[in-house]
Amino acid sequence: MEMTLREICAAVDGKLLVPVLPEKRVNRLSIDSRVILAADFFVPLAGSRADGHEFIAQAAQKGAIGCFSSLGRTVSYPEGMTVIAVSSPLLALQQLAAVYRQKFVLPVVAVTGSVGKTTTKELIAAALSVRLNVLKTQGNLNNHLGLPLMLSRLDFSHQAAVLEMGMSGFGEIDLLARLARPSIAVITNIGEAHLATVGSRQGIAKAKCELFPHVPLSGTVVANADEPLLAPYLEQVGAQVITFGFSAAATVRCVASGIVNGRMGAKIEQVGYAPLTLFSPLPGRHNISNLMAALAVGRLLGLKDEEFTAGLAHVSSSEMRLEKVVTPAGINILNDAYNASPTSMAAAIDVLLEQAGDAVKKVAVLGDMLELGCLEEEGHRKIGNIVAAHALDALIVLGGRAQMIADAAIAAGYPAGRVFRPESHSAAANLIVQLAGSGDWVLLKGSRGMRMEDVLVELLEGER
Repeated sequence: MEMTLREICAAVDGKLLVPVLPEKRVNRLSIDSRVILAADFFVPLAGSRADGHEFIAQAAQKGAIGCFSSLGRTVSYPEGMTVIAVSSPLLALQQLAAVYRQKFVLPVVAVTGSVGKTTTKELIAAALSVRLNVLKTQGNLNNHLGLPLMLSRLDFSHQAAVLEMGMSGFGEIDLLARLARPSIAVITNIGEAHLATVGSRQGIAKAKCELFPHVPLSGTVVANADEPLLAPYLEQVGAQVITFGFSAAATVRCVASGIVNGRMGAKIEQVGYAPLTLFSPLPGRHNISNLMAALAVGRLLGLKDEEFTAGLAHVSSSEMRLEKVVTPAGINILNDAYNASPTSMAAAIDVLLEQAGDAVKKVAVLGDMLELGCLEEEGHRKIGNIVAAHALDALIVLGGRAQMIADAAIAAGYPAGRVFRPESHSAAANLIVQLAGSGDWVLLKGSRGMRMEDVLVELLEGER
């Protein structure tokens, strides 16, 4: 981090309580005392289970050279640590990130969307890294806590930043955008995640589009042309707008796609560029949309098409995101357990069918989709209808809400004898062993709270 302790104090209008070596430069910010590195600055946050102030001493022992502390706290501070008093460590963290961001003149790409934002962030970062030194969001550092930490990792060697922005309600994207000050904003799509907090897909669109007003007139908004809910917000954007998608109106348009030698290929057209054939490093037709969004950003930042293609070679499926795992018995597991919504679950079923083909068994193990609000029943029944419309050999459902998937599938004509309703992850794993063999394919998909990856853990342990 390109800041001293004294500069941090000034940035947050803090008060130096214990001014030990205030001119010392900070390594990075941290909110977790367990992962402190030498010369880090510790931000003690109050959580539901503990107060970070209780871990200031631990942070110092691990090498932290400074910390925030709430005004009025009576805390015994470790010797050798610079302590800066602030009214709120959380607000100070965010204020510091905003001030620190202003030290850098570089393209900042903000990526949000209900589905595909992590994949698109990875595609953009991989492509840009062919030419530029890129800072990209790590793990799930995409919220009001994580994004400030990512901004603190900027240094003067970076030539671009690709930052993922998540949300669970109104106002969150607005906050993140104010901190990051993006020059390019990307919205992948509008799905059903967080309906319980924003009420409708229209509400999700409104919350995601809080990003647009923060893009300067010299910047660019890159948005999904296949999502009509974005249209009224795009009309209000003063910056350049580039759209991507399968529709004829898209700026970056997929005119043909299909499986070629086991890989998803697409022919992409954009006015001013020669037609480009790309092969996605990731399975699924839905990833063609993510690929087009990344291509649009790459071209905006001066990448040649051959550089973009070279960058794709460094992309692979992330853990629990359409991750292929082959068990010792030879069963192909499509582990897509990170999270789920009707949109992403439908896409995952498409990938299962695409990867397995017609010659082997295909089994879907589906769990509850949470936070769907008023669309909970409709969303689960939609998936049941999709299951019934395809030639899946078996359907295994886990959780109370997932029973609606099974019921809808049977009502739509799916054989009841192929539907299984285990009561535990281990029971689901046992069913997989009975239903699938070497070469067969099994999809694991459900919301984060369902921990569908535990089915895989049970399966692997059972095969030892």
